Amino acid sequence: MARRILSLLEVLGNETRRRILELLAVEPKYLLQLSRELNVSQQAVLKHINVLMRAGLIRSYEVKAGSLGPSRKYYELVRPISLSVNVFKGYSEIEVHDVVGEVPDYFKDTLTVLERRIEESKELDAVLSEIKNVFKVIDKELQEVRAREKVLLNAKCRLLSFVHEVLEQLGVPAVKRRDIISALMD
Repeated sequence: MARRILSLLEVLGNETRRRILELLAVEPKYLLQLSRELNVSQQAVLKHINVLMRAGLIRSYEVKAGSLGPSRKYYELVRPISLSVNVFKGYSEIEVHDVVGEVPDYFKDTLTVLERRIEESKELDAVLSEIKNVFKVIDKELQEVRAREKVLLNAKCRLLSFVHEVLEQLGVPAVKRRDIISALMD
């Protein structure tokens, strides 16, 4: 397994770090805000922040408070990622996907239309309502993709179980079974 994935799993294995990421997914926050919302000391939150920064998941930036006070350091997500973990007998797959890049053409077109409507009419409420509808379409498509993924993973799992059973019934030694399964999965 790639070192990046192992490192990411170690980082995300901590509940406090996952909660920090959830809070920063909503909006950037400064240390005291995170400490209060997590009900964890600032020192402990800072240790977790440093781990998240070393993992490349968050970054910091400073905002000057003006003449009334010191600047404040905020933390924010660096980029969107998705983690996929599939583990069953004879097979495991852990993938990290950077969620940047391609957008389906029909969503590009929708975004272009929405941008134009905001520039031309300034009807923010109507545009926000349309954006909400687009989110519903995206969520529906994601649910369909996830449902299809479950069906395919179930098929893969059952097929692997079948191969295991057949090889075992044929008296194939464990080492040879692993080699055969590995060859099938490559």
